[in-house]
Amino acid sequence: MTTTVTPAPPETTHGAVQRRLLRLAGVLTARPKTVLAVWAVVIAVCFPFASQLNDVLTKQGASKVVPGTSSARADQLVEQSFPDRSQRESIVAIGAPDVRGEQLRKLLAELDGRIAGKERTGEVRQSVSAYTLYRDSTTEYLRQLRTQVDRDLTAAGAGTSPEGRRQAVDAAVAAGQVPAGLADLAQRGVAADDAALPGLAAGFAAATDWRSFPVPVPADAVNRLLAEDGRAALVTVSFAKQAGHDPDVDWLRSAIDGSLRAVGAGPDVDAHVTGELALIKDTYKKAEDDNALMETVAYAIIFVVLLLFFRAVVPAVLTVAAIGLAMTVSQAALFALGHGVTLTQFTITIMNFVMLGAGVDYSMLLSSRYRQERLAGRPPKEAAVHATAHAGESMLLAAVAVVLAFGATLLSPVDWIPPLGYGGLIGIPIVLLAALTLTPALLVLLGDRFFALGWRPLSDLEHESALGRHLARAADLARRRKVAIVLVFAVITVPFAVITAQHRSTADPVALSPATDSKAGFELVAEKWGDAAVLPTLVVTRPPAGVVDPATHRLTASGLGSVTALTDRLAAVPGVARVSAVTRPFGSPLPADQVDALTADVRRDYLADDGALRIVVELADPPYSEAAVATVDRIQDVTEGAKDVGALQVGGATQVDRQYGNALNASFWQMIGLVSVGVFVMLVVALRSLLIPVRLILTIMMSNVWAIGITVLIFHFWLDRAIIDDLPIFLTVLMMGLGMDYEIFLVTRVRDLVRGGADQESATIGAVVDTGRVINAAGLVMAGSLGTMVLSSTVMLQEYGAGLGLAVLLDATLIRMLFVPATLLLFRRYNWWLPSLRRAPAVAEAGPR
Repeated sequence: MTTTVTPAPPETTHGAVQRRLLRLAGVLTARPKTVLAVWAVVIAVCFPFASQLNDVLTKQGASKVVPGTSSARADQLVEQSFPDRSQRESIVAIGAPDVRGEQLRKLLAELDGRIAGKERTGEVRQSVSAYTLYRDSTTEYLRQLRTQVDRDLTAAGAGTSPEGRRQAVDAAVAAGQVPAGLADLAQRGVAADDAALPGLAAGFAAATDWRSFPVPVPADAVNRLLAEDGRAALVTVSFAKQAGHDPDVDWLRSAIDGSLRAVGAGPDVDAHVTGELALIKDTYKKAEDDNALMETVAYAIIFVVLLLFFRAVVPAVLTVAAIGLAMTVSQAALFALGHGVTLTQFTITIMNFVMLGAGVDYSMLLSSRYRQERLAGRPPKEAAVHATAHAGESMLLAAVAVVLAFGATLLSPVDWIPPLGYGGLIGIPIVLLAALTLTPALLVLLGDRFFALGWRPLSDLEHESALGRHLARAADLARRRKVAIVLVFAVITVPFAVITAQHRSTADPVALSPATDSKAGFELVAEKWGDAAVLPTLVVTRPPAGVVDPATHRLTASGLGSVTALTDRLAAVPGVARVSAVTRPFGSPLPADQVDALTADVRRDYLADDGALRIVVELADPPYSEAAVATVDRIQDVTEGAKDVGALQVGGATQVDRQYGNALNASFWQMIGLVSVGVFVMLVVALRSLLIPVRLILTIMMSNVWAIGITVLIFHFWLDRAIIDDLPIFLTVLMMGLGMDYEIFLVTRVRDLVRGGADQESATIGAVVDTGRVINAAGLVMAGSLGTMVLSSTVMLQEYGAGLGLAVLLDATLIRMLFVPATLLLFRRYNWWLPSLRRAPAVAEAGPR
């Protein structure tokens, strides 16, 4: 049997919150033009600042290095002592049929010349390529040759005139001491001064075939810059601090394009800029470019839902316009905040979509309540006042829940999470203020014309529409099958919980990044040299006295023994492919005399002038795999036993990811605990119930588990994509705020009907019908708004959008329309049980069923 529900008469206002809102609504509706004028002035003032918001956004995002960890200490030491090898290093990956050919030699020389301009301005510290390696080796050879010639001439009692030097070179060539291919260069080199030698060497390095290069160059060093098959080359570019927080990676790309044109390179030569700087910057740029499409689709979805909900054009247009104007104020506030905290493009993305969803929710609830008040016979102004008082309490509670959720993100030790929280913390209060002020003012000024250009917009849509009848049947099903419904929902949750708990996730920036120039470059490097060439593990320390000679910047005899023993043990660790250090700069151990003879540039890669040591450990397995984590554990065991070298810090991609994951999990439970306690206290005070807040939190968790499980099924099992490791925390924290809206809308309506004298059963069924249409429409709006993130080319936003969209949709339909009514009817009087506080609303019980 289907229960027929008739509209309940408007109840009187109860509670301190509603009384305060009633007074506020009275003030606002008495001066609606003033309200609109104030908003107009505020928006006019904010617009110039909002338009500058992009100026305070970081293009590199926030680091995943967790403060206080070994990876953070390693990162700090590398930044201080080895800035050329810090996160500010970018890699140019060049693919070509033959990177040793003349055209590619000229390309690398041309690119080096362009980069040299930035070196002179101090923006780039250094650039290293096969070309610079051959050039510098040639320069050093010429310098040593001239020194040797001068020594021999002096010993023979001859003068060191240019002519004498040239004759000495001729004799050395004739004796086979100088290769014939170097005769001309050597003649010019011994006759030139020091300043001219690099130029001579540069021309020779660009013109001479590297496969038969007459100057000795370390083969291991060449292999790090030229692929074994001769089809790829690397150029490393280290940006200095003078380049700012966001080094100009795009300038480097422009330099590459200019170099390609200058040497007439064909389409078979391609070059990419990669590395951490470029990967993050490209991902953020893609996200920024995608925003226009996502927002356009979101507005289209919202407008269609609003048209269907209101059955009128004017309220749909006014609602979207009001939220758009509120966004201008929020963006101006973020601009001010951005001068003191880190904000990213994702801050704006999340803020905009949350404001869209929540703002429409609030506007629909208030407008719908106004229409109900008008149908109950109240005049327009009085209807606006009462609608603001009753709907405003639900809106206020929902907004506080969202603010609590976003506020909890600021406590996370993981740097990238707080920037997301700032968007919600600023956006939600502003959009709530707009809904509580602009909407009532418009309702008073326009009256029933607010619903103009529509089809029967002031009819009883909650009870007379097809959806209203469907909701009545759903509520009746919840009444008749409450136990079965609760059990079915619990059973369905189990497999999704298993999937959620066991799914593999990653923070791999490459796997999660969109198709960009930097990703293509990384894939080229990984194909030719392996992932570890870009994402190695680092062991760094500032050794105690006695390990390094501060005068010569060389290892002492005891230090050489200690470092050699440490690197040998590291190289023997299962899972380690290669170890590079000052004792083995090219991967293989060197004799002590060769270690002492290393050039300053090679030595400084591993032993800084300030005495810091850097050891590069390349893993045999992908850096984000479980095998790599196990290898890093074994590396840590080795480092902990090497106290004679100092306090060794282990960093690098694998260690950062592992420690980031640990911090993420710890902060997840801290944030969930904080939000749960905050929401629980707020709802206990507002609703005077212990059971309803507990059930609300559990149902949010249920919708999250379902949404995460479905997202994993879609992206991992169907699309075979990586699952971002912070999806559960992002989804749960946001849904702890956003998902509260629908529960609060429903439960506050139940409470108001109970206060008006209805029994629990009638109040529950009546509330489902009264609020179901708003909740369903609000869920569609929120799911549509957040769900448009799946249109992003960034995997992270795609998964966020899918997870949030699914969670909101499930929460607003199945869970709120079936599960929640079933539990309300199952617990009856215990819903409002609150011991030792002021007596809760009297509940009139229906007879036994």
